[in-house]
Amino acid sequence: MHIFQDRSRELEIEIDQYLTCLYNASMTFNEGVKDYMNGNDQHFEERVKVVMNHEKEADDRLKNLKFILYRYNLIPDLSTDILELMDSMDDIGDVSKQVLLDLQVEQPKVDEEFIQDFLLIAKTSLRAVETLIGGVRVFFTQVKTIEDYISKIYFYESEVDQLEHELKIKIFGKKEDLNLSEKMHLGSFAEKISELSDIAEKIAIKLSVFKFKRGI
Repeated sequence: MHIFQDRSRELEIEIDQYLTCLYNASMTFNEGVKDYMNGNDQHFEERVKVVMNHEKEADDRLKNLKFILYRYNLIPDLSTDILELMDSMDDIGDVSKQVLLDLQVEQPKVDEEFIQDFLLIAKTSLRAVETLIGGVRVFFTQVKTIEDYISKIYFYESEVDQLEHELKIKIFGKKEDLNLSEKMHLGSFAEKISELSDIAEKIAIKLSVFKFKRGI
């Protein structure tokens, strides 16, 4: 059942725009990681500015949808769940921005043999977020189909965990050229780039709970 009625159309539009901002931030995160790994410095700096704008717009959208939700007392039975869900989603924009800022500041030296591993982790993390955003949209319209999205999110998160583990084995198993601090630095960035998939999994768990509550 579609939970939005005519009187809550404004809230529906605001949520849709908020989710679009988060999607754009995660896409920029992925492209920014690619630019950094491929040495496209100018493009990378542009991605940093863009992701900051997306994150700020998402924050503004979140504040506005909260205002709309409470001003009209819309969907009173679901207001708390919607607010918790939207607050959780905000981490997507925050992490997308922070990873690129950390790359900009710390400038880890990534050996060529590790680049494709980092790129695959970023790409798979993005897929987890894309699937989550699709699942959140479905939660408001066709909640019965949401389990397909949740299952895919779990799959992508598990894939990222495996990719991160394999990359760390490569990094710490490299006897030449890298000292321990450099290995630890690269390992920490593997974790940072994987974080979006962890966020997606945590929110997917919330979606499962909210779906159950809507079915009661």
